[in-house]
Amino acid sequence: MIVNLKASVDGATPEFLFLELVELESQRAKDIEEALLNCLDTAGFTEEWLQKNWVSFVSDGASVMLGKNSGVATRLTARYPNLFTWHCMNHRLELAVSDAVDEVQAVNHFKVFLEKIHNLYSQSNKNSRELLEAAQEVGSQVLKIGRVLSTRWVASSFRSVKAVWTSYEALNRHFENAAGDQTRSSKERQTYRGLARRMQSKEFLCDLGLMFDALSELANLSQQLQAHSVTLLRADHLLKRTIRVLASFKDTQGEKLEESLTVFGTFRI
Repeated sequence: MIVNLKASVDGATPEFLFLELVELESQRAKDIEEALLNCLDTAGFTEEWLQKNWVSFVSDGASVMLGKNSGVATRLTARYPNLFTWHCMNHRLELAVSDAVDEVQAVNHFKVFLEKIHNLYSQSNKNSRELLEAAQEVGSQVLKIGRVLSTRWVASSFRSVKAVWTSYEALNRHFENAAGDQTRSSKERQTYRGLARRMQSKEFLCDLGLMFDALSELANLSQQLQAHSVTLLRADHLLKRTIRVLASFKDTQGEKLEESLTVFGTFRI
C-alpha cells in the first residue's frame, strides 16, 4: 500500500509528499486501517494531532477501501468524525471509460481489432522488422503499438491509438506486402488481406479518428487530474469542460475524425 500525504505547513501552499510503501499482511479493511495508522504513528503523527488536523482520506474505489458498511474509509470516519473521504477521480474516470466500452459494441470491435495489431507485432520480430521496412517504403513513422482500453490508464490507450494513427501508412503497406508474399501460407496471406481491407474501410478510419479525438480529451483530463497541485474545484472545472467537449462531438466532427473522412479512399488493396 502506497501512502502519500498532501499537507500545508504554516499556511503555505499544500505540498504532495510520498510517505511510505507499506507491506500489507492482509487485505481485510481492519488490517489495512491498522497498517495505515501504524504508518502515520511511526512517522510522528500522534492520535491527538490526527484528531485535530487530519482533513481527508482519498483512495481507489475498491470495496475494501470505500465500502459503506465496513470499508477502510467507513472505519476511519468512525474514529475521526470530521474526516472527509473521497474516491480518487482518476480511478472514477477509468471506471467510467470501462463502463462505456462495455456498453458500446462498436468500441469493443475497435478494441479487438487493435488488439490483433498489437499481438501481430509484439509476438513476432519478423513482423516488426517488416513493418519498419514498410515504413521506409512509404516514408512513414512507426510508433510502438500497445493495448487499448484494457486495465491501463486511459492515457496509455490514447498513446496506442496515436501510434496506429501515426503508423497507419506503414501498417497498411505491410499488410498489403504480406498479403502478396508467396513465402507465407495461403492462410496467412488471407489474414493479412482481411487486415488490409479492415484498415482501409471507411468504418475503421472513422472509428480511429473518433477514438483519437475522444481519447485525446480523456487522456488530457487524466493527466491533469494527476497533478499534485489539483484541487476539487479545479478537478470539477476540468471534468465539466471535458464533458462539454465530448458532447460537442455529436454535432461537430473532431479534428481527426474530419481528417479521416477527408483521406478516405486514398488507399487501395
